[in-house]
Amino acid sequence: MSVIERLADKVARQEEKVSRETERLEVYREQLQAAMYSTFVKRQKSSHLTFDEALDQAFGREISFPMSNNRNEEIK
Repeated sequence: MSVIERLADKVARQEEKVSRETERLEVYREQLQAAMYSTFVKRQKSSHLTFDEALDQAFGREISFPMSNNRNEEIK
């Protein structure tokens, strides 16, 4: 077996390994997404927030709450 044939064989084996690992990774991603969504829905059901508010809070957009003017006043 020549050097080229051995290297081609190694490359083919590595490609197979990468393909299997990529498939496993996709399965793990799907499981993670399902678990995250399930947990989100359970928590949202017991929350005072609407579904959209909870979604915004969980995945990026912040909810702005009215600020009290008294918080930043200096005591004289």
